[in-house]
Amino acid sequence: MIKIELLSEKNFSINSLDSYNRKQDVNKVYRRIDGEYILIECKYTEDWDLNKKRSVAKQISSDEYITYIALENDRVVGFIGLLKQLKGRYMILDMMQVSSECRGQGIGRRLFEVGKDEARKNGAEALYISACSSEETIAFYRAMGSDLTVNPIKEIAEEEPFDLQMMCSV
Repeated sequence: MIKIELLSEKNFSINSLDSYNRKQDVNKVYRRIDGEYILIECKYTEDWDLNKKRSVAKQISSDEYITYIALENDRVVGFIGLLKQLKGRYMILDMMQVSSECRGQGIGRRLFEVGKDEARKNGAEALYISACSSEETIAFYRAMGSDLTVNPIKEIAEEEPFDLQMMCSV
């Protein structure tokens, strides 16, 4: 059974993502062409080495984040990292991942709902998401009620030029 818990020193350490499986085979991505987002073929594999896993673990356990983790038998199989500092009326969903062997089981949906609840509790009107442009990622966020924003946060959009800037009302 998967438990969703607020990340703490009791349930998370710098090594907690060491066995985490980030792997994602991407076949199609969205690209802006003539002012419209078009799905194009672009095959690559996204994965994290041990250094990246530990860097992410350090990041999401820092004081800048509110992070919830999905645990299966005390092993992290997913997480959502929200920046504590609101950006205007938005809470930034900075990272959200579900381990490849656990995708399609509703874990992402549960994490996203917890993220929306957290945003609401902190006075945000919406979650702001700079989403990987892969077909599957965008389909997930759309299924959660997110849509492209007409007012992207400039510095976030510039940092990840291929990401789609999305929002989801909370």
